[in-house]
Amino acid sequence: MGKHLLIACIATLLASNPAMAHDGKKKPKAKKPETGASCKAPAVGRCAACSITCAPGEAATCSSGVMVSNVCHTQPSCKCGH
Repeated sequence: MGKHLLIACIATLLASNPAMAHDGKKKPKAKKPETGASCKAPAVGRCAACSITCAPGEAATCSSGVMVSNVCHTQPSCKCGH
């Protein structure tokens, strides 16, 4: 008798709340946020590297650093612009 009561309780729960039942449908994948252009300026000698990813619709501009006599004279530049 206990087995039949348990089955009746489970059936009642599923009937009253169908969200608990597994329907076998796959959930749609979430879209990845759209990103704009990106670029990287590699390290040159003692000049550091930089990288940037811009918002959609913006252009990415990267320039490497400039070495002068084993010293980083100009640091690399990574910018977003229109």
